[in-house]
Amino acid sequence: MIKTDKKNGYVHLLISRPEKKNALTRDMYAALSEGVEKAAADSDVNAIVISGDGGVFTAGNDLDDFRARATDTTPKPSAGLAFIETLMNCDTPVLVAAEGLAIGIGTTMLLHVDAVYAGRSTRFKTAFVDLGLVPEAASTVTMPLHLGSRKAADLLLMGDVLAADEAAEIGLITRAVDDGNALEEAFTAAEKLAGKPREALRASKRLMKAPWQAMVKEAMEREREVFAERLTSEDCHAALGRMGKK
Repeated sequence: MIKTDKKNGYVHLLISRPEKKNALTRDMYAALSEGVEKAAADSDVNAIVISGDGGVFTAGNDLDDFRARATDTTPKPSAGLAFIETLMNCDTPVLVAAEGLAIGIGTTMLLHVDAVYAGRSTRFKTAFVDLGLVPEAASTVTMPLHLGSRKAADLLLMGDVLAADEAAEIGLITRAVDDGNALEEAFTAAEKLAGKPREALRASKRLMKAPWQAMVKEAMEREREVFAERLTSEDCHAALGRMGKK
C-alpha cells in the first residue's frame, strides 16, 4: 500500500509493503501516480517526498504481476510506466529517500526526480537483460545523459550493483548519508523548498527539463514497443520461471 502524509508545505508518500521488500504492484503504482498528481495540484504543496518502509526503498516490480503480464494475451498498459509518466509531467519537485534496496524501477525512477538521498548501505541495480527484457522508463536515454554511456552500460547491460557512495559520485543520487538518515535529509530539503515561491519553483523545474523532454518521451515509446515484444519471448519466460523456483 501507499501511505500519504501531508506535512507543512510538502507531501510524504510511503511505499509500505515491507513483507515483500516494497515490491510494487499495479495498484501501488496507481496509488503512487494518484498521490503525485494530487500533491502537484495542491497549491499548499511545494515538494513531494517518496520513501520505502522497513529499511528498504523498493525491490522493483512485483514478480507475480510481471508473470501475469508476460502470459496475458491482451496485456494491460504498464502501470509502472504510467507512474514514470506522472513523474515526468510533475512540475512540483520530487525527492526520494532510499535505504536498503533500490532495484529495477527503484533505480530508473531516480532519473525522473529532483533529488535523492540514500543510506550508505543502499544498493542500486537493474536486471532487465537478465530477465530477457530491455531497459524501460526512458533509462536508455536518461541514464547515459546523467551518468555517461560507460556507467549506463555497467548498470543496464552488465547489471552491476552500485553502492550509494559511488552513486553519489556519478550523479545518480544527490547525497549518500549514514544509514537511517535518508528520510530526515529528504524532509529537510522538502522543508527548504516549502519556503520558496511556488510558481517560480515549478516554472524553473519546467525550464530545466525542457531541453531533453521530447527526447525522453520518444525513448519511452521506443522502449515500450521492444519491451512488450521481449515480454513474450522464450528468454523472458524462462528467466521468470527460474526466479519463481527460488
